[in-house]
Amino acid sequence: MEVYEAIYGREEKVVIRKAVPDDYFSLAELAAQLGHQEEPGKLRSRLLSLLGRPDQVIFVAEFEQEIVGWVHGYLYKFLYLDLACELAALVVDQAHRQLGIGRMLVDAIEKWASAQGCHQVSLRSNIKREEAHKFYKAIGYDLRKTQHIFEKDLNK
Repeated sequence: MEVYEAIYGREEKVVIRKAVPDDYFSLAELAAQLGHQEEPGKLRSRLLSLLGRPDQVIFVAEFEQEIVGWVHGYLYKFLYLDLACELAALVVDQAHRQLGIGRMLVDAIEKWASAQGCHQVSLRSNIKREEAHKFYKAIGYDLRKTQHIFEKDLNK
């Protein structure tokens, strides 16, 4: 477990740790701040299926024993690309933004990815999330391309 100081002062610490099953309710509440309304039970089920996989990681940020942010990363490999990591989701509670917690969570993903043998971390961000784009650029991420994402519902 890594402990980070500095954003709240000498006495108060933010703890970055791997998620555990009991975190599901807090993760669901924070996901809603990204616009992903999900029943906590469904999120718990997904969380349980991901926690045991070596190609997936979810870190949480705790402040005063409350989860104030989380990040999910996963490994992938394509025929034309070496092992890489994608940052699938990042959220910090609205009341705790711009305090360095997002940077801490991204650092945790980057360290994890590097330990897995990855040479890059990528992410996707909705074109509407201009504040998120500023954040990613400020911490060293470069915009590489824009693209369309096509989907097909296989349940129809």
